[in-house]
Amino acid sequence: MTVLFLRYLIAGMMLVSVSAREAQASTLVADLDMDEVAITTDFNGESLLLFGAVSAGATSDIIVIFKGPDVPLASRKKEQVSGIWMNRQTITWQNAPSFYHVFSNRALDEVLSEHQQANLRIGADHIGVRMGEAKLNPEETELWRSALTKNMTERGLWQVNEQNVSIIRGALFRAPVDLPANIVPGEYEVRVLHVQDNQLIAEDITYISVAKTGIGAMIYSFAHDYSIFYGFFAVCFAVFAGWLAATVFRKQ
Repeated sequence: MTVLFLRYLIAGMMLVSVSAREAQASTLVADLDMDEVAITTDFNGESLLLFGAVSAGATSDIIVIFKGPDVPLASRKKEQVSGIWMNRQTITWQNAPSFYHVFSNRALDEVLSEHQQANLRIGADHIGVRMGEAKLNPEETELWRSALTKNMTERGLWQVNEQNVSIIRGALFRAPVDLPANIVPGEYEVRVLHVQDNQLIAEDITYISVAKTGIGAMIYSFAHDYSIFYGFFAVCFAVFAGWLAATVFRKQ
């Protein structure tokens, strides 16, 4: 709590300092209450707090875009063949963020038009996700894209949280951010947009690192850096475990 209070105090002091020099300009200061999130073996998610301050003479709106590293994603379509459900078609996606949450103090459509949201890359429809090598017509593409968005939303990885940003006395703001347990390691980008009268006034970007620590980090690095040896070891371990279990039960 002491660290968080100090960060609020620093944000307020910066705001006052800059406002004194630029009375007519809008100033945006934002930060997170943590610099790094550690993924341990018992990681069940993490709760963060984004906070900051703006200087403006009228009612302001705040939009926060919390974006994780891009990962390859695949969507699969199942069909029933001879009474058995099978994957009949697979679509791969490029430039797909592993985590994408949008926060605002009120409905996005009330703050910015659809055209403005597209230009500012706000929302799942405007983040530049592309299909791999598949060639589909626009109608089929839209169906697959909707399925991808639905799947990522159900997993808690893509969400729009309207009215989740609290603005205090028109100057300070805060937004709680809940990271689920299934996030991937990497650098996460946090964009904070200050909007006034449906126009972007200022933008601030900060980053937070999510990293595996402990023995889980060692296993993760080994599995990715030496995948062939890791696979061989996993097979050998499974065979040994099966042999050991069979031997124990045979003696019993």
